[in-house]
Amino acid sequence: MLSYSGGRPVTEPVPPEGALVRQIPLGHANAFLIRGKRPVLVDTGLPGSAPKILAAIKEEGYNPWDLALIIITHTHIDHFGSAAALAGATGAPVLASAGEAEALARGESLPAKPASFLGRFMHLMIGKRAPKPELGVTPVIRVDAPYRLDMFGIDGEIVPTPGHTAGSLTVTLATGEYLVGDLVMGTFPAHRARLPVFAGDMGAVKKSIRAVAAARPAIVYTGHGGPFTGADLEALIR
Repeated sequence: MLSYSGGRPVTEPVPPEGALVRQIPLGHANAFLIRGKRPVLVDTGLPGSAPKILAAIKEEGYNPWDLALIIITHTHIDHFGSAAALAGATGAPVLASAGEAEALARGESLPAKPASFLGRFMHLMIGKRAPKPELGVTPVIRVDAPYRLDMFGIDGEIVPTPGHTAGSLTVTLATGEYLVGDLVMGTFPAHRARLPVFAGDMGAVKKSIRAVAAARPAIVYTGHGGPFTGADLEALIR
């Protein structure tokens, strides 16, 4: 299906055959459930998001204690805010970047560095009103290199994609579904990729985007907006 953005046609993404990902909209951000014999959760939204995520797990036919793993793509409050609550409710271990694990354990949201006018505006508007984590959570698994998910029953891999934060992670699935955190953002109403409005290192962001695009993902899920196609991701870095 085609829509239009800035006068250019945009192909809306279609999940591939055998798709495993369920997007869980949480208002400000998205979390994702990867279906399997036991599910895997990617990101947890702001504090207070646990009831909605637990409801989605049950809607997919799982019990809360079936959850095999909680993956945190990066240590910003809108991605780990309910991690402690969900780890407590499910007993699932938490996986995060080795370089961001201590901040996560302290319940400390890493600084968000504005990388655009919109980022500066959002930083000014949110300021000290940003929500605080309910609790920190200590990651059981800390990764700083590609990490296979086979032991959790998922044919996929976690790969470092630094830039938005130094320890940002992307989840890649054999189905062609990629979950990139805030490496890119989706726009509305068209599924058009854009660079993140916050980035610790924009040069590293673009390098990570090129690496993801080179893998030719079938569909790209992002923490804000989206999803979009691999072709749309490629267009972002031409």
